[in-house]
Amino acid sequence: MFFSCPHCRELVATDRQTRLPPTLCPRCGGELREDPAGASSPAGADPGTRSFASFLRNGESTATRSPDPVEAATDAPDAQFDPLSPAQSPEIADAAIDDADLPVEEAAADPKPSLLAPESEPEAADIISETATDPVVATMSAAQSIPATPSFTRQAGRLATQPRNARWHWVALIALSLLLLLQVLVADRKNLAADADWRPVVVRVCATLGCTVPAWHQPGAFTMLSRDVSPIPGSAGGLQVQATFRNDARWPQRWPVLVLSLSDADGRVVGSRAFTSREYLGAIATQDELGAGQSAQVALQLHEPDPDVVAFAFDFR
Repeated sequence: MFFSCPHCRELVATDRQTRLPPTLCPRCGGELREDPAGASSPAGADPGTRSFASFLRNGESTATRSPDPVEAATDAPDAQFDPLSPAQSPEIADAAIDDADLPVEEAAADPKPSLLAPESEPEAADIISETATDPVVATMSAAQSIPATPSFTRQAGRLATQPRNARWHWVALIALSLLLLLQVLVADRKNLAADADWRPVVVRVCATLGCTVPAWHQPGAFTMLSRDVSPIPGSAGGLQVQATFRNDARWPQRWPVLVLSLSDADGRVVGSRAFTSREYLGAIATQDELGAGQSAQVALQLHEPDPDVVAFAFDFR
């Protein structure tokens, strides 16, 4: 139980066994009740007077107390109190015992002034909600979350990432351009393979991808090495034609179409005929192309169309 000091209005705990307050207030040193053994004052001393030690304790407690305006206001009336007379001490002791028997709730409802309780601190949830709803506080919090680094270092970091991104953009652009060029080469390889400048590129690409390249076709690259026309023995008007030609192109060519033209003494063409590879090669044709720098022999048997034929010529298509 607690007892309210009549001098400083401080709550003083009572003894658990006797349920009586102490003889002197532990805060101000004021007398709360008479000491039956007479230990609180010397023999023969006036019970209505306070001891010198109580004044010293009262002065020390007053000096050590913080100059709080609230406490000063509550302690100001105490200076007007007079020392208790012996006749009043029993009454005060009885009142103190009665007050000590009251519950804590009733003692708190006592109209006597007491020390003001410190205001409760706001809860953390209220602080967080106010911070979240207040735009100024939110802005300050966002500003505090930014690392305290110089502005030029942050600018340098942003500038360092821009060239890296630009470099990847250029790499992607070059890769897409190469892929587009590869598609054009494969799709239009027939026309590109007919060009002497582009054919090596097309050949290498198709060798890697496994696509086919059309054979090189350059009739002007065939060169006639020798030719001979003679009558067939025992045949009336029969002619034996023999010729040798070579492929002077850079790449292999398919067997050309051989055109034989006959002319008279005036240079007029009397007759002509085109022969395929099967006709002028016969059974000796074992390959479809004539390699670069290779030669082949041609043997034909013709019937003389006109006795006025005096010349003949070969052409390749």
